[in-house]
Amino acid sequence: MFSQINSQLISNLERLGLSENEAKAYIGLVSLRETTAREIHEFTNVPRAKIYEVLKVLAKKGYLEVRQGSPTYYRAVDPEQVIGKIKDEFLNCAIETLSQLNKLNYELPKTSPVWYIQSDWGIKNRIREIIAGVREELIVFSSSPEFLQALEPEIQELEKTCNLTLIVDELDRFSSLPFEFRETKKEFKNEFTDFLNNIVIDGIQYNEEFFMIADGKKSITVHRAGDKREAVVIKLPIICYLQKMICNRMIKSGIF
Repeated sequence: MFSQINSQLISNLERLGLSENEAKAYIGLVSLRETTAREIHEFTNVPRAKIYEVLKVLAKKGYLEVRQGSPTYYRAVDPEQVIGKIKDEFLNCAIETLSQLNKLNYELPKTSPVWYIQSDWGIKNRIREIIAGVREELIVFSSSPEFLQALEPEIQELEKTCNLTLIVDELDRFSSLPFEFRETKKEFKNEFTDFLNNIVIDGIQYNEEFFMIADGKKSITVHRAGDKREAVVIKLPIICYLQKMICNRMIKSGIF
């Protein structure tokens, strides 16, 4: 019987804080309505030796009601109420945790000017953070429409307040975006693209996808290292200034 139950439902309940056996038992309770521990065990395959302790934990959490007797009967609390309770507790915990984390702002003697990011979520979140802090100028090079599509609202807002330079390798691939782009000139395109896509270090091939300089003081580069995406954030003004000067020189020389 239990093999017919959606395994994704078990996984979702685990993500909401239930153990695997608690998730199975609660699904059994909802399915069987009023039932005994033995019936839940038979329906869900939660081990007989553990079923009473699992039901005790669910009762303590407020997810089921108990009717004492011989045998004892159990009934699930309405799922809408249970999920609402979990949501409220999770939200309150998240707010409290964020408040506590924000208080842990110790002043360190030195902080690193270079940061390394490996998750897609982390990369896009850091790009948005950098864009939010731009005051005067933003220079962007992209060979992947994915980033500019994801950042379209932020970039549109930025167009109103600062100097914006958007450089792409192939204009046709970015035609759906409402921006004015600079494109790599045809006479330089093959050489420039080959350079970006044929960087090999220690046997690993690197392909550049996105590069951004904010106010000449902070930059982020996103690339593929083999089959993994990673990014490097630099908050070293002299390096970022040199990066900006190189970009401006390439614009003036007609490469873009």
